[in-house]
Amino acid sequence: MKRKTNPIKTEKLKTGFAVLLALLVMLVIVGASYQNYKKIQDNVIEIEQLQLLSLAETLSKSVENFFTYQLHNLEILTNSRSFNKDFQGVNSTSYTEDSFQNLEDYYTIQSDSIELIRLVDLEGKEIYTYPVTDLSDHILVDLTRVKNGGIQDVGAIYKEADQLYVNAMYPIIEDDAVKAVLYTKVKLNTIYQSLVAPVKAGVKGYASIKDSSGVLIMHPNTEDIGENVIETRKSTYPDFDWSELELLVEKQKNKESGVGIYHSLWFTDNDQERVKKFSAYAPADIGTDFWIINVSKDYLEVVSFLKERTYTIIIINFIIILTFVTTGFVYYRFRRDKALIDKERALLVKVKSLNEELTRSKNKFEKIFESGSDCIFVVSMDSSADILEVNTKAVNSLGYSKDFMYGKSYFDINSDIKKTQFLPILEDLEATENAIFEDVLIGFDGRKIPVEINARVMVNENQKQIVMISRDITMKKLFELEMEESKKKEALMIYQSRLAAMGEMIGSIAHQWRQPLSGISMIYNNLIDAYQYNELDEAFLLSQGQRHNELVQFMSSTIDDFRFFFDPKIETKDFLISNVMDRTLDFLNETIRLSNIEIEYTLDQDVLMHGRPNQLSQVLFSILKNAIDVLMDLSGTERRIWIRISNSKGILTFTIEDSGGGTDPENLDKLFDAYFTTKEAQNGTGLGLYISKVIVEKNFAGVIEAYNTENGLCVKIVMPLNQK
Repeated sequence: MKRKTNPIKTEKLKTGFAVLLALLVMLVIVGASYQNYKKIQDNVIEIEQLQLLSLAETLSKSVENFFTYQLHNLEILTNSRSFNKDFQGVNSTSYTEDSFQNLEDYYTIQSDSIELIRLVDLEGKEIYTYPVTDLSDHILVDLTRVKNGGIQDVGAIYKEADQLYVNAMYPIIEDDAVKAVLYTKVKLNTIYQSLVAPVKAGVKGYASIKDSSGVLIMHPNTEDIGENVIETRKSTYPDFDWSELELLVEKQKNKESGVGIYHSLWFTDNDQERVKKFSAYAPADIGTDFWIINVSKDYLEVVSFLKERTYTIIIINFIIILTFVTTGFVYYRFRRDKALIDKERALLVKVKSLNEELTRSKNKFEKIFESGSDCIFVVSMDSSADILEVNTKAVNSLGYSKDFMYGKSYFDINSDIKKTQFLPILEDLEATENAIFEDVLIGFDGRKIPVEINARVMVNENQKQIVMISRDITMKKLFELEMEESKKKEALMIYQSRLAAMGEMIGSIAHQWRQPLSGISMIYNNLIDAYQYNELDEAFLLSQGQRHNELVQFMSSTIDDFRFFFDPKIETKDFLISNVMDRTLDFLNETIRLSNIEIEYTLDQDVLMHGRPNQLSQVLFSILKNAIDVLMDLSGTERRIWIRISNSKGILTFTIEDSGGGTDPENLDKLFDAYFTTKEAQNGTGLGLYISKVIVEKNFAGVIEAYNTENGLCVKIVMPLNQK
């Protein structure tokens, strides 16, 4: 006889099983979410550490280069003929107030970087100082190392008038013995403001420098400068555990480089709550000692958004499972009611479940739509291709607002695919519901972005629409262009441009040599006359010889400038923008003077840049030469060129404007085209501005443009400073 089953008991078993299954699924989802969070967090932390270490090493190199540059300049000064002549005459009647003029000139050039330049004997007695100040006794300690070792060095850090200083010293050696020491006095705050303070790491992060013993010498909190990091922290917060920081500082004092994680405080916080930090550190060799470069960043800034996202996902999954379990209980309860009511309630539950699923699907779609890394457009599936929806990536990439794009046609923001070319694409979409093609999008600022578009058909509210996913293929296009035959043509253009520019520069050399050659001829005639009239004595011969040497050196310097402009082997290096601009203007100086052109030159702040300085000089030379040529053709009009250089948040901007009245609007879009010129009568090549555009965009990752102003034509160059 078969045993009857209890339906109520069976239902309870089913319900219990469903609850256990739901709990198991929830645990699996939570566990998977946590594991995924840990993997992503570890990866993000690793990448962040590498970036911070790279930042610290870059700053270390910049600080080293600062002192290398100082010592190299001192070497050049001490090896100059005029310095050696003045030094030999220190204890003789030939020593005058005009002696060591080159040291005064050097201070004038470097006054933004050094406090003074001074020549002292081995006892520390002053021989020459500019500007004139009291002689402190701090140099005596440094002199011992230099005169014993006979080598260039950076001295010990010392305090004077509540400021920290250091001396960069170079020995004067005669007969294998140190006779005197030339040094520059450098304020550490100068190095901090120009190299260290601009370095930022997140919202609170900053860069700082300690000496090799762990004493802070550069820090945004000036109260900590001069303090030992470990001793100060322990005395200020004796209840905190500083073992992590101690281990980190020991590694730094051992001249190691790396990234550590430790607990400390932000000096900007008032609540004195310890937080977790990243600390990237690298040594910087300063003379025979070293400094410790440190970049700190808040740990929570890196990982907090991951925690929030993971917690959100876990909560959403928990709500979904809880909803599922609740629905099961409701379904079980109403099953015991009348059959009709059961069917109606079951139908309502299903409708509710579908609505919830639809809502979740919609939210999921919106999240995917907005968080995509490519530009996404939803357009109508007809020949008008009206824009119905765009994601945030498209707004950020193109610069238009969503309100602006809504109601516009897709053809209003592209350049290659037009309506007639779009019809075959519509036919493919009707047949296969999928199409891939290339196009060019136009940004708000006129920038053109080549893209590859994957188009798919989507049905929304019984209407067919097209989802267009646009991927930026700028790098792909650049690669394809480099592989094409145009590379050979471009090389030929560059060669022709360099020949044309070389011809113009040779003309500049001729202008600049005319006066020195005339002077040399006059010196020769003076010597002949003095000889004929028995007036040729030693003093007159030496004075004429000195003037002759100065003129020859000036002519030699002109040739060196010419070689600088056209040295194809020059490597990328750090250089000052002012040096490049001054060298370019010096080269054109004679042409500017003879043409009665007034130059108004403004440099907001001198900055250090990385790249090929001769290529930047070639660009500036071409633009200035074009402006000069235009102004030379004017008569009865004031001839003027405005040069403005500014730096904002690591972006360098050049504007070169002339008073030549501008160019025809129809020529503006062609100015940077190859072989386009408005100077055919003057044998213009049409390559100067084209090659300038190539150099700015490819070698400096910048943008160059031209536009008319109320005065004339203005050429604007925008480029990032960091090109390493």
